[in-house]
Amino acid sequence: MFKKLLVVILTLGILLSCKDENVDCALVLCAPGDAIRLELINNGANVISNGTYDETNISVDGDLLENLQIRVLPNVQGATSGLLELNNFDWRPGEYAYTVALGSDWIIDLMITFGLTGNDPCCGDRLIITDLNAGDFSVERRTYSSFYTIILE
Repeated sequence: MFKKLLVVILTLGILLSCKDENVDCALVLCAPGDAIRLELINNGANVISNGTYDETNISVDGDLLENLQIRVLPNVQGATSGLLELNNFDWRPGEYAYTVALGSDWIIDLMITFGLTGNDPCCGDRLIITDLNAGDFSVERRTYSSFYTIILE
């Protein structure tokens, strides 16, 4: 009888302790909204890291240009060696169109769709890329990767 009562008390204690919905957000670091990070590959080579294109011969035109930040990152550590990064704090859920010109060699018509993450108890909704299309160019994204690879061929 004592063992049965002990098992019931322990089970109730475990079940009741799981119902605490108070989340301590003091140690949570909230990630910013997604930036568009592009790895640009031509004939197997990253055209940012090999110096073919840099800030002087890359231009971007399209939606919400006023606060658009364009960064060319030729020496990235990790899964790739060079990225083109586009970011705008004014982006909201929806579709945006941009045209990226790499010198006079390549014109990439980007269509990006942003959505929101689920309602996180500490950080709220966060802007994420739900779809990225590069017109006639092939786009690849590896699972758990923070960038899209566009094949320029």
